[in-house]
Amino acid sequence: MQKLYANQLPAQLQQGLAPCYLIFGEEPLQKLEAIEAIRHAAKSQGFLERLSFSADAQFDWQQLDNELSAMSLFAERRLIELELAQVKPPAAVNEQLKQLAAKLHPDIVLVLHGSRSFSEVSKLAWFKQLAEQAVQVAIYPLDERQQLQWLQQRARQLQLQLSSDALNLLQQHCAGNLLAARQELEKLALTHPDSRIDADTFSRFLADHSSYNVFQLTDSVLAGHSAEAAHRLQRLLEQDTEPVIIAWQLHKELSILQQLAQAEQQGQLNAQFKQLAIWPKRQPLYQQALQRLSRGWQNYLLQELAAFDRLFKAGQLTNTTLALLHLVTLFCHPVAKTFALQQYDAD
Repeated sequence: MQKLYANQLPAQLQQGLAPCYLIFGEEPLQKLEAIEAIRHAAKSQGFLERLSFSADAQFDWQQLDNELSAMSLFAERRLIELELAQVKPPAAVNEQLKQLAAKLHPDIVLVLHGSRSFSEVSKLAWFKQLAEQAVQVAIYPLDERQQLQWLQQRARQLQLQLSSDALNLLQQHCAGNLLAARQELEKLALTHPDSRIDADTFSRFLADHSSYNVFQLTDSVLAGHSAEAAHRLQRLLEQDTEPVIIAWQLHKELSILQQLAQAEQQGQLNAQFKQLAIWPKRQPLYQQALQRLSRGWQNYLLQELAAFDRLFKAGQLTNTTLALLHLVTLFCHPVAKTFALQQYDAD
């Protein structure tokens, strides 16, 4: 059908829902907000049931097939979301994906999304088959100029006026992380409603709201500082941070590491840093993690994260804190595999 960028999706949704949406790219907030926009549009147009699946190595494709086959005579019109949890799914998964185009019908809207780069995934056979019936949403990291424009636009939406110095300070503080920037702006709108914010005001705001956040945790994890990471994890949980948010952020960083590891093997590490919009001051953190964590260990950690996700969603974790501490420890440095979440997941 058509290819769009994230900021073009709202206009398309006003024209009506497509049978399928393909949303891929490395920047998580734009992807999340694109999915949220589709959810809102689908609900307003009578798709009242929403089902979400994650196609990892142990995904039951028959379950998805059953849902795709359910017609409105017996079920609500539905929005079905399928996350491709693996950056590069194996051949068997690709074969399953090839069959989806023939299963679309008017009673469903299918959303496929993942963190693999749009340019890579759009070359695959299953993607090309679905693209004939799908709106394709390409998610790209924003460069520094685009980030400033995004920050300014988001501030206006919140009735905030930030000076150019305050915008630059916010950009530096969040280091290109749009999710962190959104959180800071939303807090700023609550504490300084309908205000003009200069650099001094924003600096004081940061000093007054210097609690631990999940991005500080991932910095400690990437650096391999296990004691610091454990302390920050504990503080996050004391602040009632949702465990799934912490696990999601760890998964995101691991996905980035896997892309960087492949680029490093091909002698293209600097180019990949640029493509992923990882600023120079943060690059040493990823380089430390690459030196510490082998490709095999990264794959093992990915399996442990997937097991955590399944166990948590099924309510089978007896101690979520210890499970998260286990993941953080594995991320900080390779240790003996004396304990694995996967062994409980298999029971």
